[in-house]
Amino acid sequence: MGARATSPPNAWARAALWPPTCCPPCRECLQNYVETRRSRRIAPALIWTRRQNSMQSEIYSMTDIAPTIAAILNVRTPAGALGRPIERIHRALNGSERLALLAPDALGMHPWTLWRDEMPYLSSLIDANHVVLRAVMPTITPVNFATMLTGGDQSVHAIATKADDLACESIFDTLAEAGRRGASVGQEDCTMTALVGRYAHVAERLPRFEDDLVADRVIRIARTQQPDFVITQLVTTDDVFHKHMPSSPEVIPYLHQTDDRLRLLVDALIPLGYGIMILADHGQHDTEKGRGSHGTEADEDSLVPCTWTR
Repeated sequence: MGARATSPPNAWARAALWPPTCCPPCRECLQNYVETRRSRRIAPALIWTRRQNSMQSEIYSMTDIAPTIAAILNVRTPAGALGRPIERIHRALNGSERLALLAPDALGMHPWTLWRDEMPYLSSLIDANHVVLRAVMPTITPVNFATMLTGGDQSVHAIATKADDLACESIFDTLAEAGRRGASVGQEDCTMTALVGRYAHVAERLPRFEDDLVADRVIRIARTQQPDFVITQLVTTDDVFHKHMPSSPEVIPYLHQTDDRLRLLVDALIPLGYGIMILADHGQHDTEKGRGSHGTEADEDSLVPCTWTR
């Protein structure tokens, strides 16, 4: 170790920080760093098993989300849905007057497992109730939000980009059939406005890079208009993972912010009669270019935690 060392090298390894600030780079520091980065590329399902052995879970499909929403709200499942209701979620949220789906974009199993201690509120919900979902291919935002709303994969809903039109029914259609309403709240030029907002009965379009404003608007709509179903996309996580990589410590402050927003939303929505589902549309993986990416069938891109509360 260098003469200026003031803390053990494992401290840097645990935080995946490089270069270390407490000593000049040396072979031991470098080895700790390399081993840590390698360990963090373990498939998320394996990390999940090692760290949370008591929390092992069957993996469900993203196609199960629309049937689950329909079952909770007691409306017809969209025609063309390939999945079926997830009984654990249905049983827990059955009887909720309304339902909110909160989607922190790209917050899959891989980044959540790496940084679960930095998101204590979300982690407490996942520890209490969770299933693991596998996103449909390709693991990109428009495709998987379309799947959440229709229960179909890309061969059914025909969505490849946020500009495409749904080729099948969505949960908004079956809500309308039952005389009920659904709302979406999203940001300019994001999937929630460009795609989902075209089908929602109440659609709010807000400025880009304004997750705080999105959270505030969801709460306002829930209080004033009380839609039976509301869905929103928090995009900060996806943005910072793309910029820095999911494993970079630079994402930590943004994860703190997202955790605070989720707590704010849940605390405000539950007293209004909303059951809550929280899940991402996909995950992300690190690249050699030092940025995050997704779209593949790898576990880092496709496995996402889903939790719920009421």
